[in-house]
Amino acid sequence: MTLVGVRRRPTAVLRLVELALASLFVIAITASSTSAAGAASDASVSTDPTGAHVQLARSGAWVEVRAPQGGNGNGGSTATGAGCLRRWVPTQYPNYLRPGTVAPEYHVTPMPPSPGPGYVAYHVWRGTTYITSVWLLPTAFAPAAGALDVRAIAERLVRDLPYPAATVRISPEGRGLTGLESWYWVSGYSAPLHDAVDGLGIRVEVEAVPASVHWDFGDGTPVQPGTLGVAAPSRSDVVHTYQRRGIAVPMRVRASVRLDVRYRVNTEAWQALDPVFRSATRAYPVAESRAALVPAR
Repeated sequence: MTLVGVRRRPTAVLRLVELALASLFVIAITASSTSAAGAASDASVSTDPTGAHVQLARSGAWVEVRAPQGGNGNGGSTATGAGCLRRWVPTQYPNYLRPGTVAPEYHVTPMPPSPGPGYVAYHVWRGTTYITSVWLLPTAFAPAAGALDVRAIAERLVRDLPYPAATVRISPEGRGLTGLESWYWVSGYSAPLHDAVDGLGIRVEVEAVPASVHWDFGDGTPVQPGTLGVAAPSRSDVVHTYQRRGIAVPMRVRASVRLDVRYRVNTEAWQALDPVFRSATRAYPVAESRAALVPAR
C-alpha cells in the first residue's frame, strides 16, 4: 500500500540540526566550567596577611612583594609570578566593591560592622583582580613585615615624589650677544617637595630641598657651580658672558639641579638619604656684537 501526502525530511537537514544542538551544548558546558573555575580561583585567595612578605606603600596600603614560603598567596603551592601577589588597600568606605542584594542601585554591598576599635577596612586585590573586603587590625601586618625597614619606605617615597619639570630661563630671552652678560635661572624648583605615609602607628616623612645647581653654558668653558638663580628683571647671581657666537649651532645650556633628601620617623630627628638630581637643557643662540662709530651731529 502506498501512502500519499507524507514526505520524508532529508537526512542532511536532520544531520545539520543535530550538529547545531550539539555545538550549543558544548559551548554552554564550557562557559559554565570556566565561570566555576574563575569563582573557585577567587574564593581560594587568602585575605590573611600572616606569613606574607609585605611592604608599606602610600596611603597605608600593604603590598605583597613575595608570596609566603611554599605558596603564592592563595593557599596553594604553585608559583604564579608577581602579577598575582596581593594588596590590602585601606578604605574609608566599608563596602564590598561588587554589586550585591542590598541597595543594588548603589552598586555596593555594606560590609558587616567593625569587629572592634582599631580595625581598618581593606579592599583585597590579587594582581588587578578585586577579591573581597575585610576588617583587619594594622598590627596584623607587623609579624609578616618583621622589623619594618623605614629607610626602604622613605627611599620608595623619594622615588615617587612629584618632581616638577625644570626649565632653564635666560635674559636676554631670545638670543644672547657676545661681550654682553646673560642672566640665568631655573624655574620649577622654588620650594621643597614633601610626602609622607602612615602605618603601624608610625609616620614616615620625606623632604627634598633644592640645594645647588651646576651650570654648563655650552661654549666649552668649565662647568660652574651655583644656585637656582634669580628671575629677571632682577640681576641673577648666575651670569655668563659669551666670547664667541653661536647662531647656526646654538649654545646648549644645561642646568643640573641637586636636591638634598632627608627623612624622619614620627617626630624623631631628620636623617639624610642619597641626593636626587634633575636636569634641564635649552638651546641658546648667541649673536656677535659689533661696535660702530656714529658720526656726531
